[in-house]
Amino acid sequence: MKIMNKLLTFILAIFVVANCYAQPCGTVQTLTTAQQQQLNALGSQLENALIQEDFTSIENLSNSIKTTFGTEGGKPDAEESYYNLVGATNWQNLTNSILLSRQLIAADSLVYANLWKVGKGMAPTTYLPHSIFLRASAEVAVGLLKIADKETDLTRKALYQSWANRALDSLATMQLPNGAFPFPDLRPYGDPVFSPIIQNYLNSMGADSSLVLENGWVVDDNNTGEFKFDAGVIGNAYYEAFVYTGNIQYKNIAISVANYMMPLKMNANYNYNTFVSSALTRGYQLSNDINYLNRAIINLRYGVLPGQLSNGRWVDGHNANSRYHNLIIYNIVPTINLIPSTSPFKAELETMTVSAIQNLIDYSTNCGSATGFRWLIAAYVLDSTIYSTATRNQIKDLIGRHINQATLNGRYLDIQSMGLYIELLDLLTTSLDNSFPINLKTNIFPNPFYDQTNLVFELPTPQKIEVSLHDNLGKLIKVIDNGQKIKGTYNYTINGADIKPGMYFITLKSEAGKKSAKIVKQ
Repeated sequence: MKIMNKLLTFILAIFVVANCYAQPCGTVQTLTTAQQQQLNALGSQLENALIQEDFTSIENLSNSIKTTFGTEGGKPDAEESYYNLVGATNWQNLTNSILLSRQLIAADSLVYANLWKVGKGMAPTTYLPHSIFLRASAEVAVGLLKIADKETDLTRKALYQSWANRALDSLATMQLPNGAFPFPDLRPYGDPVFSPIIQNYLNSMGADSSLVLENGWVVDDNNTGEFKFDAGVIGNAYYEAFVYTGNIQYKNIAISVANYMMPLKMNANYNYNTFVSSALTRGYQLSNDINYLNRAIINLRYGVLPGQLSNGRWVDGHNANSRYHNLIIYNIVPTINLIPSTSPFKAELETMTVSAIQNLIDYSTNCGSATGFRWLIAAYVLDSTIYSTATRNQIKDLIGRHINQATLNGRYLDIQSMGLYIELLDLLTTSLDNSFPINLKTNIFPNPFYDQTNLVFELPTPQKIEVSLHDNLGKLIKVIDNGQKIKGTYNYTINGADIKPGMYFITLKSEAGKKSAKIVKQ
């Protein structure tokens, strides 16, 4: 009997561990009046602590907020609808994905042809001015560039690229002098969410409201942080557009966004702080200025982590909503992949990320999908040494279920997601070594490049390394370095002036394995 009891206890322990990230299905956060009043007071104090960057108070107040939420913490603010995905977990290959992208684009080709209008805040198909978020054109444009990169039909390729570049050039004219982007005045269109927010904001400005509203645009968020979302999305888009086109203007726009984000104070909307960290990380990747990355890490450590519960969700109903949980994961991965081993926050931020990913994996498995699969693609490109093989396999299977569902009825499929999926396929199929066993943090910039590019990597331990450049057929062009190295960060400037335009690979070998990255010479 004792043996049986021990066995049952062991099985129960395994079950508890396996479900420690489980999220209840179909629940909505419900707060009492007393709870809401207390949370309002604590929230105001937390906002002030974040503005003052009083890190001790941030921790203490965050813990008090979690206690006040009690069992309601981590539940979404509205009931979420679920979609049961198909069971097939095999991934669609590149050929089938290109065909799927053609169907997707053909369904709204006039919208994409006029995407430059969306870059002016004009909503299709009526194209009313000041009626749509500027970030919409940025996301779609980058998706088109990624699809075009692998499109085999040269007419389609050129067309997609022209639509994307015209939209990005149009959007560029909307950037404010401080690097941010304006927000449309949606009140005339009766937007149920933003109309009251905009009106309350203008009321709070009083007579100065005339200074923040120009020609149908809110041009100043008065340090409320409302511009972080759009600036973060657009900054990331221009970073990716630069990678695909080599257009220096796009690089400068992304860096301008990072400069805008740099001095901003954190606020209590956790997902907003991840848009800051994303834009700052892109600024680092484009400039190699470590100050951007350090600030991005601080935003995650004190503006995001304190609000996370042990099950991986964020405590407030807004950020506990799967849509925003999805955004948080998508935004933080670039920063997490680049945190140096010397950072005191490395371990806890990696744990935060894995917990967030595992929660949404379990939620999708138990309840059905309540969001798209951008977060899954971001999770898949997270350094694979950070999470277990079992988790990676779960991510892989869910991506397969999503893309197979999309082939049936297009569920959760849009241009940005399609572009991300095709880019991931390219990453996995064109690399010289797909296994990537080596635990190295690498950064290559600019990419694409003209005459030279930079490789930065960090060795976690002393080891012998070889850095080499290969063409797209795997032929060795040059050995950049070869020898024993001590633990630390290494920076190489790679001169490409003497090679022809095209695709190449930088390969980094060590005692632990090999890692290759695609670069493009313009």
